[in-house]
Amino acid sequence: MTRAAALLSLLLSITAAAQAIVPDRELEIVRQNFNVGNYREALTRARNAMEVANFNEAQRVELHKYAGLSAFNLGEAPAAEKHFYSLLQLNPDYVLDPFAYPPPAIRLFEEVKRKNADSLNLIRQQLALREEQLRREAAEREKARLLAEEARRRLEEQAREVTVRTVEKRSLLVNFVPFGAGQFQQGRTGLGVLFASLEGAAGLLNIISYLVIDRMFVIQTIEVPYRIYPDDGIFTVTVRRIPPDLKNSRDAWGIAKVASGIAFYSLIAIGAAEALWRHKDEVVTVETRRLDAPAPATPPKPEAPKVFLFPTSGGLGAGVSLRF
Repeated sequence: MTRAAALLSLLLSITAAAQAIVPDRELEIVRQNFNVGNYREALTRARNAMEVANFNEAQRVELHKYAGLSAFNLGEAPAAEKHFYSLLQLNPDYVLDPFAYPPPAIRLFEEVKRKNADSLNLIRQQLALREEQLRREAAEREKARLLAEEARRRLEEQAREVTVRTVEKRSLLVNFVPFGAGQFQQGRTGLGVLFASLEGAAGLLNIISYLVIDRMFVIQTIEVPYRIYPDDGIFTVTVRRIPPDLKNSRDAWGIAKVASGIAFYSLIAIGAAEALWRHKDEVVTVETRRLDAPAPATPPKPEAPKVFLFPTSGGLGAGVSLRF
């Protein structure tokens, strides 16, 4: 057999042995051999297992412990010290249970710890640095996970949102309509109500003034004698006028009529000018809504005031209708 074939055979046998060893099961076999006093088998099995199997640190600590105690019980102190030192390299602060193992073994273990105190201190520092590094890496991984989770949540939120763009067309002619129609069209209900109220009050006062003055007129018959032919008698003339005793009332209501008319048309002009100043042909509203949220209720738009006329027993009446 050539050297290459022998090396290949050795590698295959080691690989097969490593695959056949289960760390937990192998550690339990070593522990059982030690507990029944089969120290040689426990020592041999622990050494062979650590050469071919991938044990974690805690398992290797246990294997070195049983190997060191087995070697001590077999009278092989150097081998015991070697395994105890390997154990302490993995865990410098490890302590043997004084109720489970004999005092001579514990004294040897503590002696190994004392003789290698300096190197164990360095190992402690290295382990502390490694633990700190692991802690920082874990914190960074957790931070990255939280950031990724937050990014995913934001993407889900954005996927559930839709942008609604509403375009509202507004007529320029509505701004010339009295009673705050332009303000109502622009959604400024408060100002629209103010103009409608003031214009309505001024218009009603003007109409009332007109009707009151009109009712002051009376029909009188005046007898006029013929001046040219005195003997022929007199003739009568029917006139419509306000009696002299109502002159003061007529003047007061006349002033109210003129003032209310001026106020009415002035308010119409001011309202139209103010509405024209703020007029926009199109109003674009952009709103973000969630797809899983109910659509918001659209408030009803206020209606423009309406002026209406109605007959009365003495003539004609006027009124204003306003809903908001």
